[in-house]
Amino acid sequence: MFNTLSPEIHQKPAKGSLTNASKIVIKDKSYDINTHYGKYEVRTDILWPMVDQLAAMLSYHSKVYQIRLEAHSKHYDGQNKEFTGDLNKLLKWLKGKGHKRVAYCWVREKDRSKHFHYHLVLWLNGHQIRSPDSVYMRWDEILGATQEWVRSTPMIHRNKPETHSKGIYIASYLAKQRTKGYGDKGTRDFSTSILKNLNTTWRK
Repeated sequence: MFNTLSPEIHQKPAKGSLTNASKIVIKDKSYDINTHYGKYEVRTDILWPMVDQLAAMLSYHSKVYQIRLEAHSKHYDGQNKEFTGDLNKLLKWLKGKGHKRVAYCWVREKDRSKHFHYHLVLWLNGHQIRSPDSVYMRWDEILGATQEWVRSTPMIHRNKPETHSKGIYIASYLAKQRTKGYGDKGTRDFSTSILKNLNTTWRK
């Protein structure tokens, strides 16, 4: 059944907070979220920093390019060390390609497979990139295997709020509740960058 409620969130949600609404208001801005029309729940404590980091990138750049990546490896365990090592290699490569700032959000999941896997969203300066292919290929090289390429890479424009909502709708897949909570005690199911928002000080 379609959920027409739009919860409003004006402060950081508690760990594990959930909603099955199809829209959410965060800091007075409305976003569509992927709950399969209310069938599944997503974690608002993951959505909150996603929105925060996208907004931070848009405070620097009038266009932001969003890329979603997958990461599957038999070496991944419940501690995140292997994955974060791979992520750091990708971030170093991006900076070497001229991306001065990169925002991101990753989540760890485990389903019927005995191995953990990860989903990752990157936000890059949209004035420097128009295609995700080079990022996909570098990610495959880092992981040593071909990953599933998720062809949902919107360009998000600072002055077009509907593109903000589209980007968060795609990224909200990462916030789904199912398949989380299986890591080692004391480890995180997700993490984000901590890019500072310039607020009203805009740069290209």
